[in-house]
Amino acid sequence: PLTFPLEADLAIGMMIALYCGSMAGGAIPAILLNIPGTPSAVVTTLDGHPMARQGHAAKAYGWALIASIVGGLVSWVCLVTLAPALAQLALKLGPAEYAATAFLAMTIIASIVPGQLLKGALAVVIGLALSVVGLDQITGEGRWTFDTLALMRGIDMMPALIGLLVIPELLSSMFERHGGTRLPYDLRNFLPTLREWSRQGVNNIRSALIGVGVGIVPALGGSVGSLIAYDQAKRMDKDKAQYGNGAPGGIVASEAANNGVTGGALIPLLTLGIPGDTVTAMLLGGLTIHGLQPGPRLFETSGPIVWHILAAVLVANVLIIAVGLLGFRFFVRVLDVPRHLLIPALFVLAVVGTYALSNQVFDVIVMLALGVVGFLMLLASIPVYPAVIGVILGPLLESEMRRALVISGGDWSTFVTRPGAATILAIAVVALVLPNLLARWKRNRRRPTESHPRSVTP
Repeated sequence: PLTFPLEADLAIGMMIALYCGSMAGGAIPAILLNIPGTPSAVVTTLDGHPMARQGHAAKAYGWALIASIVGGLVSWVCLVTLAPALAQLALKLGPAEYAATAFLAMTIIASIVPGQLLKGALAVVIGLALSVVGLDQITGEGRWTFDTLALMRGIDMMPALIGLLVIPELLSSMFERHGGTRLPYDLRNFLPTLREWSRQGVNNIRSALIGVGVGIVPALGGSVGSLIAYDQAKRMDKDKAQYGNGAPGGIVASEAANNGVTGGALIPLLTLGIPGDTVTAMLLGGLTIHGLQPGPRLFETSGPIVWHILAAVLVANVLIIAVGLLGFRFFVRVLDVPRHLLIPALFVLAVVGTYALSNQVFDVIVMLALGVVGFLMLLASIPVYPAVIGVILGPLLESEMRRALVISGGDWSTFVTRPGAATILAIAVVALVLPNLLARWKRNRRRPTESHPRSVTP
């Protein structure tokens, strides 16, 4: 609504700046508070907050800032140079490929915690169960509504995410024995040196390109890009054990990918009129309100506006540097706030923010109920993040899988006969099975050595 009185170029510039800035800013609470600022920053918490707990909160943000900038600039270059070709490539993907990609993301997050594959899979199932509550989109039949009118519209994603991510973290901080201890931080030289970044340079560029690739596929979004990039970074790194315990590579992969999605998601929007994610769907509405129709003819009829959009993406990513460098010295001060003051304040913000989404008290009830569920999952050592990904990707998986079955006449073999879908599913199976096979092989190699120690001749 704030853009209504503005000229088209100013309005679009404002929306793009908010888009790019929110993607980069989501890492700040993810690192400092273990609460992701955006759904795509969920993966950043896996290594960002552990690094902060080790006293390197500023360093963790330095990695996130550099990765965000590089990811944003790489996506801008792809947007300027490869937009038409990449958009046409995205059109060749069908519902089977979309469903397979969603399944791949779920297998990655389920196996992301070493030795907890079953618990990770259980968490994904919990998230999927939450995502199917409401009326069936095709048959109109109620699913898990318990004859409650409010549940017929389903569980909105944001109350579910706030409940599963924010409330359990606040409750665990309350009951933590050392919950009142302030996390240390050092603001001196918090940016990685050129030598340090060079070790992550390939990871940064690769993750940004993964983000662009995911962004051009409609409906996938930054969370999928972050998961795939994180998985690739972990596989390519020699020190895999540090992932989940404060690995710079994990932060770089997540932030480079979700900021790479920004430019990637704009490619199908501008060239085909198809939004790449939920945020660009709102951008589509903003363009339409101001009399612009995205699609192939946009470059012919509104050339100056297109160049203004491209310039806005570049300027927004450059300004992230200044805002990040100047602002973090203030953002990090949240760690100085005593926990007995910070936790109630965050709880109030969670309740108010949930209610403000649709002015429904029921959303607050859902958020609090899922907060209790998330806290019980933490007590049972069941990771919460896979459940969050299940909530986010559940609707996509269901809708695309059913579309693929409708197109194929109910033939499930469409998921293995289409080359793209079959390849993605094969990667998912390998990602799920290979780590466990390697771990078992290593254990079997150690056993003979341990059971038959070498005799030492005196």
